[in-house]
Amino acid sequence: MSRFKFACSCGKRLAAYDWMVGRLLSCPKCGRTLTVPTPFQAEDQLQRMIEGGYTPFRRRLGRPIRRMGWPARIGLLAGLLAVAAGVACAVLYFLKR
Repeated sequence: MSRFKFACSCGKRLAAYDWMVGRLLSCPKCGRTLTVPTPFQAEDQLQRMIEGGYTPFRRRLGRPIRRMGWPARIGLLAGLLAVAAGVACAVLYFLKR
C-alpha cells in the first residue's frame, strides 16, 4: 500500500493510496469531483501545474509573511505580565511562610 500525492486544479494538495486509483472523490476546498489518478499521472499533472506557476508549498512563494499586529502584541504582553505577576505572588507567598 503506497501513498502518493496529487493536486486539484484549484491548488489543493490531496493524498491517496494506490488502491484508490480510479475512485471518485470531491475536493474539500472547491467541491469539484475528481477521479484519483495513477501515481504517474499525478506526477505529470503536478509538473504541468508547476510549469503553469503553481507552487507546491504550504506558503506561496513571493507572498510576504504576516507579522503580528499591534493589538495582538499588546495582548501577548498583557498575558505575559499577568503570568509574571502570578509567579511573583506565588514566590512571595511561599517565602513569607
